Amino acid sequence: MKERLREALLFFLQHPSVTGEEKALCDHLAARITELSDWCTERVSNNLIVSRREPDVSRECLIFAGHLDTVPEPTGGLPVRTDGDLIYGRGASDMKAGDAVMLALLENFWWEGSWAEPTFVFYEREEGMYAENGLETVFRKYPWILNAELAFVLEPTENALEVGCVGTVHVEVIFNGLPAHSARPWQGRNALTMAGEFLAALHDRQPEKVIVNGLPFYEVLTPTMARGGRAKNVVPDEFRININHRFAPGKGLEDVKLLFDGLLKDHAASYEIVDFAPSGSVALDHPLVQLFVSDGLKVRPKQAWTDVARFAQRGVDAVNFGPGLPAQAHQRNEYAKLSLLLESYERLCTFFGSEF
Repeated sequence: MKERLREALLFFLQHPSVTGEEKALCDHLAARITELSDWCTERVSNNLIVSRREPDVSRECLIFAGHLDTVPEPTGGLPVRTDGDLIYGRGASDMKAGDAVMLALLENFWWEGSWAEPTFVFYEREEGMYAENGLETVFRKYPWILNAELAFVLEPTENALEVGCVGTVHVEVIFNGLPAHSARPWQGRNALTMAGEFLAALHDRQPEKVIVNGLPFYEVLTPTMARGGRAKNVVPDEFRININHRFAPGKGLEDVKLLFDGLLKDHAASYEIVDFAPSGSVALDHPLVQLFVSDGLKVRPKQAWTDVARFAQRGVDAVNFGPGLPAQAHQRNEYAKLSLLLESYERLCTFFGSEF
């Protein structure tokens, strides 16, 4: 099984799939799954929906979800290679390791003997803008998927169960000044230096811990990009700062607006919400989740955004569980551990093969 998992992960890694360029991988994956006689594959754009050819409607319906896309490779590339237990490649941990476990469950697990009725969703564009995520297309085309009892999103968690997720919003803060010649700056108003006090306050601001269902989530405000100025000898009349705010489960867009209204009330600045993704609810009380963690599985909050939130918005409880290493996501020399893939696969097989 370990070698089958190695082959499955290398299959995904050897087909690059940066966001927006998932077609080749989706083509190869569709061809591979089509050869499995027990499964029915449907495709919309570069999203695959895989369900059993003869489903048992009396069983609990479960979703396994894994995105196919990755962030771009670093300068110089990231060659696919193995080194003992480590397998290197872009997306190895985020989240092709999870995709490999899903494929292994399709190809190797005996679902006839399970209590669960599975549907596997491999989808595109998770790493991009919220509205462009492939799950939106899947939900519109196949709304029956949202009748599931629970969804497992195989994001990197190092085989802990990570519940909920923080919401994320990109807010562009705009300082407006007045242009002037840089030799006579007193004739203008420098938008860049106007932002200094605001940026200093963000630099000193500490993460805020928010407890949800007994678990700590951390709210942060992180300036990530800035732009402004017209020329090297002109006082800048506009300076824009992109701030990525992560907020706890249970909060939403109105909370974001209230926060930024307060942050900017003493500054000559305005703001625009550029991209918003809601927080995900903590589904720790779900009976199947309780069963899944009953043998002492480590449980922690998801201090990142995942599509757990998108399922929750549609009324489907969802959790994060996958073999990837969170600390390896987007790293220059990203890798996954084969031993974790095997552990993840075996735990899921034990769970879905058991009686309850």
